[in-house]
Amino acid sequence: MNVVVLVPFNEGHMVRIREAAGPDATVTQIIPKGPVAAQTAVREAVEQADVVIGEPALSHLKDAKSLKWVQMTWAGTDQYTSGTLFPEGIALTNVAGYAYGHTVSQYVVGQILSMTQNLGAYIRQQPTESWKDLGPVKSLEGSTVLVYGAGDIGSCVAKRLSGFDVERVIGVCRDATAPRPYFDELVTLPQAESRLVDADVVVCCLPKSPETTNYFNDRRFSRMKEGAVLVNVGRGSFVDMNALYRALGSGRLRGAALDVTEPEPLPLKHPLWRHPRCNITPHISGGAFGHSVETEERICEICCDNLRRYVAGEPLTHQVI
Repeated sequence: MNVVVLVPFNEGHMVRIREAAGPDATVTQIIPKGPVAAQTAVREAVEQADVVIGEPALSHLKDAKSLKWVQMTWAGTDQYTSGTLFPEGIALTNVAGYAYGHTVSQYVVGQILSMTQNLGAYIRQQPTESWKDLGPVKSLEGSTVLVYGAGDIGSCVAKRLSGFDVERVIGVCRDATAPRPYFDELVTLPQAESRLVDADVVVCCLPKSPETTNYFNDRRFSRMKEGAVLVNVGRGSFVDMNALYRALGSGRLRGAALDVTEPEPLPLKHPLWRHPRCNITPHISGGAFGHSVETEERICEICCDNLRRYVAGEPLTHQVI
């Protein structure tokens, strides 16, 4: 078995991956060094691989005649499943929310507190040496939180927020009948719009789909509760950027935090870059390679478990295709 690793696992993780693949496997790690040379090396390696760990370009898969399985190190799979044709006969697995939920949920809580406690505004006034009281803050105690996405990431968000004595956490998911931890109520996407009027906090962590594209438009922003805050850590396409700017400009929203935008990055001169109540970060909430050793450890754990399953002929976990 020929296993190709396209992500920068450290040497300790690579030892564990080789052990999981077994003594008869050849495991090769390719870390891109430069645009042209790297793409050529990756393409040639993928074409000879039985298993790829990482995110190869779709164009590299069309001639990969031996490839049986791609193990992603991301939670989002839309580069392979949204409007594209993933090659038939190749299994696709991701790391779902387990790898990223802990870190993403901490980011979400941090952004919520920044907006409700005016922390971002105080930081921005510090360079002017201003000692100015910026007015009322907003407590999470007794609040209602609406979380779009009730999987592993959404559940981690709900768990973290429970420590702030929120009154109700509502999860949005496809199947509202299945039990999901840490949620007080579950609703489907069509039902969620009626809950916007009561939500003090809205968190978006849904994957990209036709149903979620530009979901937050002018009409839905107009239904949101006065003074609500919004955090998007799912996909940038979930929020219409121009509609968000208008909602912030109207004063309806207290603030918004975007770790994802549409497109990424936002175009230069887009007004959201300079809006004082919009916090923008460059898609880093998951804390993957080079950011969080804990996240890297969980990614490695999933990859190794699935490699052992693959070798043993057992069903893979987190399978998408």
